[in-house]
Amino acid sequence: MSVNFFYSKDISSSYVILDSIETNHCIKVLRHNIGDKIKVVDGQGSTYLTKIINFNKENCKLEIIKKNISKRKVKIHLCISPTKNHKRLEWMMEKIVEIGVDRVTFMVCRRTIRKTVNLKRLNKIALSAMKQTQNSFLPLIDDCLDYSNIFELVKSEDLFIAHLNKKINLHLKSSLKSNKSRCILIGPEGDFTNDEVFLATKNKFIEVSLGETRLRTETSGLVSASILNL
Repeated sequence: MSVNFFYSKDISSSYVILDSIETNHCIKVLRHNIGDKIKVVDGQGSTYLTKIINFNKENCKLEIIKKNISKRKVKIHLCISPTKNHKRLEWMMEKIVEIGVDRVTFMVCRRTIRKTVNLKRLNKIALSAMKQTQNSFLPLIDDCLDYSNIFELVKSEDLFIAHLNKKINLHLKSSLKSNKSRCILIGPEGDFTNDEVFLATKNKFIEVSLGETRLRTETSGLVSASILNL
């Protein structure tokens, strides 16, 4: 029998507390009761096998039976310009959480059309994707930043920018080193300007290609996340 997954940030050495939203899903929707075993993830790599010991409308108290800690082999930071259609952005968020990304930063470039994102909605989608795929890592999602401010934020070792302003023979996959942290910049549907590419290379970002075909922004984000996990 499969064990349902839930999320909590309220975790001690012996107990886990589910908030009202997770409690409602656990007790009212899935009809769990005292004594049932469920799994809880903290979004930072830890998974807990727990047993329900009591609950009310506001929370559910769980006793920790076993703890498992997972470690990602590489940390991935995706910096991407929002798509005009927010639904496409939501689709991308769901898929990259399944694949595995540690941080997503939305950046406003010269040719970016959408200047804002629904951060609450994207976090909800990321949380749902994490639980459904039984992943224990929840990415940090940053609100929109001006492109020029990205470079002081990024702390990764491997730095890449993918664009189509000129023919680039170096594919992202061929550029990967053994470093434990990687970041890639993905521009808007109108691509980066030459000045934006120059600013990135000035900050030690390597120009790379994602392949021969022109990809949509959200597809580029998904493809990049897949390659950076190699």
